[in-house]
Amino acid sequence: MQGINVVGVQFRRAGKIYDFSCGDIELQIGDSVLVDSERGPSIAKVATVGFHNPVQKTKKKLQSIVRKSTEKELQRSSRISPEDVLAFTKEKIWDLKLKMKLLKAEIQFGGSKIVIYFSAPGRVDFRTLVKELASGLKSRVELKQVGARDETKLLGGLGVCGREYCCSSFLREFVPVSIRMAKNQNLAINPSKVSGGCGRLLCCLTYENDVYTHLRQQLPPRGAKVRLKNQETKVLVLKSDFLNQKLLVETIDGKHLTLSLEEIEYTAVHKKPDPQEDSTGEDEAEWSESTQLEED
Repeated sequence: MQGINVVGVQFRRAGKIYDFSCGDIELQIGDSVLVDSERGPSIAKVATVGFHNPVQKTKKKLQSIVRKSTEKELQRSSRISPEDVLAFTKEKIWDLKLKMKLLKAEIQFGGSKIVIYFSAPGRVDFRTLVKELASGLKSRVELKQVGARDETKLLGGLGVCGREYCCSSFLREFVPVSIRMAKNQNLAINPSKVSGGCGRLLCCLTYENDVYTHLRQQLPPRGAKVRLKNQETKVLVLKSDFLNQKLLVETIDGKHLTLSLEEIEYTAVHKKPDPQEDSTGEDEAEWSESTQLEED
């Protein structure tokens, strides 16, 4: 059975990728296209190209790419700018005395719909606000409340490493991060050291965590007694340098030696992490919060 051409598109930089059928349209990564999404006509950018076999079961039929977008469409300005939307929304929030922090406004292709992102310490009743915005802006309006991590992703910025935030540059989805990962990498458990601009644990703690875990498992734990290779002498492990794969040990006569893993006889024991081991347990699985309300 013949397959179909499929491309993955993103509606914003480092955003989630959605699959669309492109038919006979020849597309490359980076091309701008006009798609008929669930929200209506929208401009998107091609992020992946691939092939789909219709024999494979899919949850729903793929929507199609309309065509490549033109330079005129990309440069076309709407009757109202995102800056104007934010300014008008701020006035209405002030009038209604709502505790909201405006983040970003996105105007859909053609100006038929406006999406406004905001953050707040709690839930906000913005039913009156959305009605006044729809009336004043003469368009459908959607308000979306986001959490701390999504707020940072939308606004962007520079991390402690001096580079642009991972979430706003290439990280498409947030992954679970726990304080155990910082401990596993011997990092100081200091909020200013292990927290990102969002105030949550750094996403980059997950990047090398598997490597650190593997290296730790190759070395005996502190307090273990190991045998010197080709000898009957046993020594006590005082400290492990798992990055360099070396040990600081104490001999029977009290001498301290630095040994490599090749100089001792030790069989690594790979055990599963104990969920009760970390009593602080600041597991951060999902910080994204989202509520929305539309006004036609």
